[in-house]
Amino acid sequence: MKIYVHFSTENLANVYVVSDNEGNGIIIDPAYIDRELVDIIENGDITIKAIFITHRHESHTAGVGTLMKIYPADIYASNNEIEGFRTKALHDGDRIRIGSLEIEAILVPGHSIDSLVYRIGDAIFTGDTLFSGTIADTKGYIEKSLLTKSIRQRLMSLPDSTLVYPGHGPISKIRIERMFNVDLLESVGRFRK
Repeated sequence: MKIYVHFSTENLANVYVVSDNEGNGIIIDPAYIDRELVDIIENGDITIKAIFITHRHESHTAGVGTLMKIYPADIYASNNEIEGFRTKALHDGDRIRIGSLEIEAILVPGHSIDSLVYRIGDAIFTGDTLFSGTIADTKGYIEKSLLTKSIRQRLMSLPDSTLVYPGHGPISKIRIERMFNVDLLESVGRFRK
């Protein structure tokens, strides 16, 4: 498996291109499509078979229309529609095979009700749920509690070496997040009192 990271300066978001050894590829959260991203795909001899959306916020979906003009592909998301395009709706635990890539959908609500994390091998693509050192913003205390609980139950139970590819910011590992994530450490302190 190959993972290409593209930082979209337009939306200040990470866009990920993941491919297997035969060139079957997917794009996760096409925030913005520019020449650099197209070059990654073309120079890597990657055939885009699918688009995966972590949640429907524009900073993760704005490039869908442009992408579909260049690389028509199936769109997978929690919602039935993204940017005017029909999707193949995913639910918690669903698994999709694209070439030799197996993508597992993990529901982690809190930042938004439709937030999915995608697990591919020893990597997770977290959108706006889990960042390096922090967790996503939420609308209120209840949503933050739900997000923290979801991350603890669904993501912190993964192996230490699992790589974390967030929608914004640098890449991390589950072990590092267990040790240093400020929001997760604060939530442990709150619940121990």
